[in-house]
Amino acid sequence: MIETKASRLQALSGIVTVPEFVVIARDDAHDLNLDNSCRYLVRSSSQREDQEEFSQAGQFSTYGPLDVGMVSASIKKAFLNRDVDEVIVQKYVAAEEWGVAFCFSAKSMLIEYSGEFEGVTSGTVIPFTALLPTTCPRYKKLETQLLKIHAQFGPSDIEFVNLKNPQFVQVRPITRNIHYDENFVRLKMQLQELGSSSWRENDVCRILAERDSNSRALSEIYLQALQDVYASWLKTSVSIPPKPFVKISEQYFMNQELEEQITPGFSKIVRLSFQIPGILREIRKLDLTRLSALQLMQKSILVSLAYELFKHKGAMELREKIRAELEKKVPHGRLETDFHSENILSSLIEFDREKSLWKQISYRDEQGIVVVEGDFDAGPYYRFTDREQEIPHGVIVVTDHLYPEIGKYMGGIRGIICKYGALSAHVAILAREYQVPLKIQTEIDRYE
Repeated sequence: MIETKASRLQALSGIVTVPEFVVIARDDAHDLNLDNSCRYLVRSSSQREDQEEFSQAGQFSTYGPLDVGMVSASIKKAFLNRDVDEVIVQKYVAAEEWGVAFCFSAKSMLIEYSGEFEGVTSGTVIPFTALLPTTCPRYKKLETQLLKIHAQFGPSDIEFVNLKNPQFVQVRPITRNIHYDENFVRLKMQLQELGSSSWRENDVCRILAERDSNSRALSEIYLQALQDVYASWLKTSVSIPPKPFVKISEQYFMNQELEEQITPGFSKIVRLSFQIPGILREIRKLDLTRLSALQLMQKSILVSLAYELFKHKGAMELREKIRAELEKKVPHGRLETDFHSENILSSLIEFDREKSLWKQISYRDEQGIVVVEGDFDAGPYYRFTDREQEIPHGVIVVTDHLYPEIGKYMGGIRGIICKYGALSAHVAILAREYQVPLKIQTEIDRYE
């Protein structure tokens, strides 16, 4: 007997929690006893999808979430495709997260999830990601259930909703090997647990990196001097967050909450503009060797503001003199590394914790995540912006999202370059099966 989406779902419901569903064969009546207060998904099930060699992932229709009155018409619409053998009507779960787990073994699982319905499978987001098993409490319930599924189904691609109290909506075989940067996934997973959702690599971060042997004392002196300068000259207080900096390998990032406080508003800039010329004259008269490390840092901050806000002539040269003297007076002591990365990251780390998706994180020396290797510079390029567009033969598709509609062109295109997308998106699965070069989470402007 050939296993299908419907038969696997029936088996799945015997071992883990599955949203309530009913399977309808082609010749069955559609008189269903549905709850008017709920919404439903209508999903196709076919012997031509989700098999050991080819998945046809995302190529058979799913409708919903639907009000009860729309269900019957959607069932009929699904059966218009003669390859559809059965239809699944399943209660829609309003979830905090929707995700996909690749269970390679009991000791190796990759999950991707976001707070947007079908965001991962439709390739429209850069999702949160994690590696299991882990000691992180937020994944323990999911991990326990995934182990049960793997014990029965073996290596599987599993769609789920919610981390806290997970429910499972589909299981299919993993059809191809999946290559991913384990180091990068683990780094993302660690960052997702931080209090702040945004970090910047700015001038202060580069100073810490350049003077790493003094970074602990330097950061402490900087934070104290920052509060003093802003209280004295800008008449405002600076609140230091619990974790003002994060250190990834030898690279430093400042907490956005802190950076936003040290970016003066218009009124403060106006006030400072009248003061800066006099401040610079006074600093030039000083014997820098007689100043303490804290005093030198205060002057450095003021001179930095003079340069960054007003581009005052000679400010940069004066700042470097101050920093050279400061280095002599700061005791040694490195800030401990929070996380490790084999590559240098971009200067912005930003994610939306509520929606569980990344806005920005990448390596500086790599063009995105290569899912299937190939020649991405060969062209010709075709910009795909409308899901109803016909894609010509022999092109490299350049797209914001891995829309499922791209899947039907897999036999005729030369590659896909995507701004967003996920490793577990339906089109990513198809690209592996058809060996169509694919890279995701990359800048696409140069291919326009």
